[in-house]
Amino acid sequence: MPRLLILQSVWGMDKCPGFDVWNDLETALQAIVDAGFDGAGTNLVRKERTAVTSRFMNERGLAWEAQVLARTADELDRFAEEAAALSAHHLNVQIAGPLDRVADAVRLVESMERVRERAGLPILYETHRARLTQDLPFFLRMLDALPFLPLTADLCHYVVAGEWELPVDGARQAGIDRILRQAKAFHGRVATAHQVQAPIGGHHQPWLDLFLDWWKRGFQQWRQQSQPQDSLSFMVELGPPPYAVVDTAGRELTDRWQEAKRLKDLVRALWT
Repeated sequence: MPRLLILQSVWGMDKCPGFDVWNDLETALQAIVDAGFDGAGTNLVRKERTAVTSRFMNERGLAWEAQVLARTADELDRFAEEAAALSAHHLNVQIAGPLDRVADAVRLVESMERVRERAGLPILYETHRARLTQDLPFFLRMLDALPFLPLTADLCHYVVAGEWELPVDGARQAGIDRILRQAKAFHGRVATAHQVQAPIGGHHQPWLDLFLDWWKRGFQQWRQQSQPQDSLSFMVELGPPPYAVVDTAGRELTDRWQEAKRLKDLVRALWT
């Protein structure tokens, strides 16, 4: 039956107390496995991290997500060959941008789609700030022309970039629902109107409830379209400062690793 794979971001282990991903990445990867994650995600441009992560996960039969920022179809083609050769579960692509005109953006993505159609692994396009997908109304107009574009839904970026308020209004919710219908993977953290990564729970509980509802909707949409052998990935992506909130001494206000494990458990409960 279809499976949920919960991954942990290697970037999310950076500057995390108790770990040194620059000098001892394997210890962090072993902690990820021991905590019950199904794999990890890392950026292909970090060659050493990619080499260690891909080998570590492949040897254990676990999944890993390759991540890139691509500007052109030719650049994406090279990244896709590299990710496939290293047996990545899929390639997560942030498309450089933004652009001024929807037609220009559609042409760029159509050229990348020709790469995706012949690639040796799944390629998914991530919703992200400061990228082609930055503005939700703009991106929704793109999706009108690209209704089958496979997405990685990282929904926090729309919340903080647009300074959304609770409760989310109908038009914005409809936009999120459109993203969820085309979501083939997820990146997860909880955002608020003014923070891209808020501590989980406490006075942020209404925001956590919002994201849990969105992810549940997305899982339901995906399962309706899935085949028995398919797997959906959800990468917990709680990043270091400045994503993480710090005090005046620069200390993070929460234990990021404990929060990552808690988020994993919450997401797995949604799935089951």
